Amino acid sequence: MKLFAVILAVILGCVAIGLIITAFIGKEDNPHLIFQGEVGKVNLKEERKSTFCVGVSASIADIYPYTHDDETDAVLRKLVYEPLISINNDCKISYCNAKSVTFEKEGREAVVKLNQDKIFSDGEQLDADIVIKSYKWFMANHTAYTNLLSRIVDIRAAGNDSLVFTFTGTDSDNIKIFNIPVISQSDKKGGTALGTGVYCIDSVKPYKQIVLKENKSYSGSSEYDTVLIRTVDYSDMNKLLKSQKFDMFVFNQKEQADAVKADKAYDIYEFGKDTGWFIKHNMDSEVSGGAIAKLIEGKQFFDKTQADGIYSPGVVSAYIEPNYYSMLSDASFKNTKAVSVAHDYTAAATGIYQSLEKKLKDKKVKCIEKTYGIEEVPENFEEDLLLFYGVYKDGMTRADNIKFFKENEEIEAVDYYELLEKYFASKNNITPISKDTVWVAFLAGRDTLGLMK
Repeated sequence: MKLFAVILAVILGCVAIGLIITAFIGKEDNPHLIFQGEVGKVNLKEERKSTFCVGVSASIADIYPYTHDDETDAVLRKLVYEPLISINNDCKISYCNAKSVTFEKEGREAVVKLNQDKIFSDGEQLDADIVIKSYKWFMANHTAYTNLLSRIVDIRAAGNDSLVFTFTGTDSDNIKIFNIPVISQSDKKGGTALGTGVYCIDSVKPYKQIVLKENKSYSGSSEYDTVLIRTVDYSDMNKLLKSQKFDMFVFNQKEQADAVKADKAYDIYEFGKDTGWFIKHNMDSEVSGGAIAKLIEGKQFFDKTQADGIYSPGVVSAYIEPNYYSMLSDASFKNTKAVSVAHDYTAAATGIYQSLEKKLKDKKVKCIEKTYGIEEVPENFEEDLLLFYGVYKDGMTRADNIKFFKENEEIEAVDYYELLEKYFASKNNITPISKDTVWVAFLAGRDTLGLMK
């Protein structure tokens, strides 16, 4: 009997340790999780438990929510209108309606192999003809994707399960073409477009809500019976939090983070955006890009120069691995007497410049300043360095795009951003400083349906 009691105690002890590890593993393993709420603070009515409610900050404008490339569209791409590929916040790519996407002919073409296990909510199997019709519908209508899709010269079927996309030119952003919704137009008059995701649209009420129900044709199971997408009223933050009406919502870090943390019922995730601060290197300059990068590497330089966003060790994403800084080789300012730096006259740019100037002075290097108007960002510049705010693509030349694809003759989509990050590290012509961020609250302990990825 005593032996049984000892064994039972050991088992219970192991279970308790397992629960403690489970409680903290998310915070340790997920770089986006910055505050962990308490499951015990969540108190939902029984009928609410089977419904996942997403709060969006922008109104649902019309019955075509998949055309707007906003928060609502991002949710629908995860749950309803799966694209060919999915690009997450870490710039990791996973296949959805495609089995593979391969860039060929120095980036001017891409061959897509379809996943024909995918079924639309009306039971129709995914094939090349449906995908072509979907892309042509988007190309024929004015949507948030119009400019992106203008890069396509031709889409042709190469069998029932394959497609070939031909682009207007070589461009590193062409991969984003495969991350737009794939839809099938319903034959029913006034019907909503169909998708291959775990849910399908049950109803859309502009300016009010979208109701999603389980896609009976989906091969997997859905965690919730219903998903609601609703506009959030932020006028009374305490009331919003206490109601626990939303499982997920975006909020303002500066004005609302303290209230969300104090409530303790929500986990908080921080996601990097594409925009941020970078240094563009003049490739005709003799100043080593690696030396400049090593000078400003690390969160300390970021903390001294900026109040918003996060330090970005990667060019394409703040979270990509391996990242730009991890791949840099040693470099020095040997034989460098002066460095010229161009920047606009905003407070943020001036602050970065002044901190860089001090770092260079410590290295016995003189810093020469050149300012320009915000609307006058130079495409070509004579200075050694250019501080600019925008996306990394703003710092890429046409030659950069061509070189990237020439150095990588065939690129599989899942390897795309890792190869691009390696390209930036090898050429060392763009140095990341920061990325802007968005903060999102998730009700603790609830299945997030993969929306945090």
